[in-house]
Amino acid sequence: MSVPDPVEYTAKIGAVLDTVRRLLDSGSRADLAPLARRAVDDIVGMLEQHGDLAGDLQVRLDQAVALYARACAARPPDPEQLADWVLEAAFSGRAVAVADFAGALGDAGLARMKSIVDEILRGKSAEKREIAERLQEEIAEASGDVDGLVAILAAKPPRVDVSLKIVRVLRAAGRHSEAIAYAARVLTPQRARPRRAEQSQAKQLRADQSRAEKLQAEKLQAEQPQAEKPESPKEEPSIPEYRERIEQLIAQKEAAAYREAAQCLKKLRTLHRQAGTAAEFTGYVAELVNVHRRKTRLLAEIRSARIALPKG
Repeated sequence: MSVPDPVEYTAKIGAVLDTVRRLLDSGSRADLAPLARRAVDDIVGMLEQHGDLAGDLQVRLDQAVALYARACAARPPDPEQLADWVLEAAFSGRAVAVADFAGALGDAGLARMKSIVDEILRGKSAEKREIAERLQEEIAEASGDVDGLVAILAAKPPRVDVSLKIVRVLRAAGRHSEAIAYAARVLTPQRARPRRAEQSQAKQLRADQSRAEKLQAEKLQAEQPQAEKPESPKEEPSIPEYRERIEQLIAQKEAAAYREAAQCLKKLRTLHRQAGTAAEFTGYVAELVNVHRRKTRLLAEIRSARIALPKG
């Protein structure tokens, strides 16, 4: 039995995905989840046969997973079976975010995922540990388990981005006093440390302290509406500095570096929005993804950071 040509197959599966997308957009009552899932599994099979020769097929896989998530949200399948599929996909290295399937998974599906992931983390195998730790964090976030998520983040090695995420999680949960107290406790001592870190890290620490001070100012403003809101100093790295840092991280070809690069992309997106150049950021991401489109782990981290990947 002959193996389909990758280019021809990519065009055909693209037409299938376009059909599924149009049906979802139209609000079709049909259960499209099985079709979308078959498309995902079929593309995975082609990638396993052709590897890097498959070209744009990796982009089609990302599209198929996104459509499967939408189809599941429209007509949720069995939550435990869906949980098993998401776990299998994640541990196979595919770009699957728990948040995209959270609605369809529901409490039962998320609970099953948590049980399996916790069991893996209790084991001694290091093979799946990194992915399991990421899933543990995503499951806690999707479940709305604020205390659990904060505990997971706090157990990580001390890093500025982790501390800031804890502050954001507490604020999003309406626990502003805790967020302010945590920011003051964690970020303030870092400013008093001797200058032994790199200059870029020092700049980021100062910017983080400014965010903590801004949180305190916002609380005071809520209590005294007439009080004038003090301005926070802006010491973020510039757009070119962020781009240079992103390229340096990608060049390391390591999972941790890819994750940090995705976080830098989020900050770069904010800078572009503030500068009124959002379209420039979109073009930059499109070029970045095109250049590094075979780095599936990098694309997975970018998707997990909620950075929109270009279509088609």
